[in-house]
Amino acid sequence: MLHPLEPERVSRIVNNVLQACRDISCLSLEAYRWIHVRAGFIAHYDLDGFIEEYQTCQNLRENILANQIHNTCCNRSKKDNEYPYYLQQCEMYEQIVERLLTEPQKFIQKKRTDNFCIELSKEKQDEIHKLTLITKRGTSSVFCDRNFLINLQNDINHHLKTCEHECNR
Repeated sequence: MLHPLEPERVSRIVNNVLQACRDISCLSLEAYRWIHVRAGFIAHYDLDGFIEEYQTCQNLRENILANQIHNTCCNRSKKDNEYPYYLQQCEMYEQIVERLLTEPQKFIQKKRTDNFCIELSKEKQDEIHKLTLITKRGTSSVFCDRNFLINLQNDINHHLKTCEHECNR
């Protein structure tokens, strides 16, 4: 049976996830184990894979906010013996979302480069676009620059023309 976490552990996890929204390389194994099982976060082999997937801190922050509805509603019956645990998990996620929304200045976008994050200038932020991919397994967002989007559009157009040509045979 699952029991609610101790208050110190809750605080440690919530604070570390928030810290990772500022510097993804700071995500602890404990916080990774908590967040990677939340709805909307795809499975990863390990902590390094998770950090690689959410390379920019904005990407992690945006995914947390985008999946708020799936992670803040406790869908367990109050009669369920594990209800207190699941309610606590939702409340932890709510704490993270609330801090991200009420203190956005503390979570300035940074870009991960090898072992450290560098702050992006306002001009660079404007050049980064969010691309949401919808697949059979769910959605995933990536951040990319304008050149990447142009190349992607060209590749899609090329494949559409190839498909049209094949279908007309």
